[in-house]
Amino acid sequence: MITIIYILILLILIFVAFIGFKAASTGIEAKQRNKYNKQIKVTKKNISKDLLRLNKLYKSKAITKQEFEKGKKKILDN
Repeated sequence: MITIIYILILLILIFVAFIGFKAASTGIEAKQRNKYNKQIKVTKKNISKDLLRLNKLYKSKAITKQEFEKGKKKILDN
């Protein structure tokens, strides 16, 4: 009778450990997705600054029209 109780306790312990590991892995995946989404948002915020900087270089004749168009296309494609 006692062995049956020990077996049940062991099964419950295994089940709880399985649920704990599953929850931890889900949390780790969510954290990685969140980190990736933050990187995308930072990139989107810098588009206007990059375009303004590129335009400033073009207006000051530091780059040619072709270089300006190439840089603009590269910024907007990202």
